[in-house]
Amino acid sequence: MVDIQVGLSSLTKEEWMTTQEAADYLRVSPASLLNMVSNGKVPYYKFQRRNRYLKSDLLRLLLSERRGISNGN
Repeated sequence: MVDIQVGLSSLTKEEWMTTQEAADYLRVSPASLLNMVSNGKVPYYKFQRRNRYLKSDLLRLLLSERRGISNGN
């Protein structure tokens, strides 16, 4: 059985960001961020009518998009 309280307490320690803050963090315009959201490329959460983003999700997204890595050959 999963302890829901552990999951909830870890979420409250996460850093939540607005669309403007997330766009600044990703160094894109808010319009570009909203396009990426509508295309399913950026995870987000709804709070009433506003989008919210977890900083850890955005960092994970940035790290997964790494390019130009030599594999040592």
